[in-house]
Amino acid sequence: MAGFLSKLNPAGTRPAFFEAANKPILGTGASPDSSTPRKGSELNDYNHGNYRGRDPIEPRIIYKIEPRARRISIKLDAAGRMAIVTAPHDRDLPAARKFAQKKSDWIKVHLQELPPAQPFAHGKKIYFKGALTQIISEEGRARPKFQPSYIDEELGEKVPAQLIVPAPHGTLEGRMRRFLIRQAREALEPATYKYADMLGKQVTKITVRDTKSRWGSCAQNGHISYSWRLICAPDWVLDYVAAHEAAHLVEANHSQDFWDVVDTLVDSADAGRKWLNRHGSKLHAVGAPY
Repeated sequence: MAGFLSKLNPAGTRPAFFEAANKPILGTGASPDSSTPRKGSELNDYNHGNYRGRDPIEPRIIYKIEPRARRISIKLDAAGRMAIVTAPHDRDLPAARKFAQKKSDWIKVHLQELPPAQPFAHGKKIYFKGALTQIISEEGRARPKFQPSYIDEELGEKVPAQLIVPAPHGTLEGRMRRFLIRQAREALEPATYKYADMLGKQVTKITVRDTKSRWGSCAQNGHISYSWRLICAPDWVLDYVAAHEAAHLVEANHSQDFWDVVDTLVDSADAGRKWLNRHGSKLHAVGAPY
């Protein structure tokens, strides 16, 4: 259903269309779309810059103004777990809202195809290092930690792995996100330096943040950036991405020469790509409120 033309929008002036968003990709060079909000939580109200807020009925619908747009359109952003309704001008917003209402069934069907949300909340489970792990949070400011599964000798039962994240009221989401970023950095930095050293190359800087359009990127100056969500994937997948980005220090492309470099570092390139293509949407569900 991607990219098909629809009838005239409710205002009757411009043809509107739907298009499916591209899946996250591994890349090199340019950073993700700078218009994507990076600060704050997943509950960002999207009411700044070109954004005009969430739909009051369906919060997964976001309205956006794009002066270069020639018509009202709706784009499914699978990574952001939202439908973005774009209009050329603020005066087109009423028509954009009516068009979104008209196509609400289509939007709901496609949003329901996404993996279930994994909110940062006490008792909920999120993916961590490839496995669903329960969040345990009580009032407090102790340092968050990952507790592996163990056998309770008194009960004779296996206690599942837990993410123990104490947090004062209203702060769990932020503490969870910072904890996962730290965990991702602690895993990605040594892996990146290891592979760069194997290639005789130097990494100038490593950044871990919430990128939506790619799992990692490598600039020509040796600055490598990663998505913190890689800590939610199995260890071997995270390791593959580190090797992938280090290989860009040698080949700033995705030619066969590049893949040959990757294969000298790890033997999991093909499996890693397939895993991310198949399960990447589950990683973007981590921390999503809906």
